Amino acid sequence: MNPRFQHPSRFLVIGLVALLGFLVPGLAEGQGTDRGELRVGVSLGGTGLVGLVTEYRRDNWGAELTLGTISFREVAVSVAGKRYFSGGDLQPAVGLGLWSLTAWTEDGSGSILILRAPIAVDWNVAGGHTVGIEVALNRALAVNRLDPEDDTPPNPSLIPIPGAYYRFGWRP
Repeated sequence: MNPRFQHPSRFLVIGLVALLGFLVPGLAEGQGTDRGELRVGVSLGGTGLVGLVTEYRRDNWGAELTLGTISFREVAVSVAGKRYFSGGDLQPAVGLGLWSLTAWTEDGSGSILILRAPIAVDWNVAGGHTVGIEVALNRALAVNRLDPEDDTPPNPSLIPIPGAYYRFGWRP
C-alpha cells in the first residue's frame, strides 16, 4: 500500500473537522425556531455518473452526503458543506468537501481521496422541488494505486467536473 495513503481516516477526520468549522458559524446563526430542511434526490455527473444525494439545509447553509458510482464497479462517497446566496428561487452556492472513490478489479483495488470545491446554482422550481447544476473544482489529495510499486504522487491540477441534480425537500 502506498505509504501516503496508509491512514486515509486521518484525511477524513481532518476534512470533516474543516467542514464542520465551515458550517458551524452559519448553523449557529439561526438558533430560533427554524429546524431547517431535509432534501433528498439524485445527481448526474459530478462525483459519479449517477448518485443519491441527501442534504440538510438551515438558513443559507447546507451539508450534503452523496453516494454514487461511475461505472457500477466502484463506490463514490462525497461530503460537502455549502453556503447559499440570495433568498430567491435561484440561489448560487459555493462549498468545500471531500470525495472518496474506491474501485475493485480482478487485479485488486484502488482508491483516491479528493478535495472538491463545488460552485452551484440551485433553482426552486415549485414547492420543495429543486433542480441545480454545479461545477466542482477537484484536486487529488492521496492515491492508492493498483500497482504497489507505483508511488507517483497525485496530480496537483484542479480538475473541473460538471454535474446536475434534482432534490425534493421538506421541513421535518
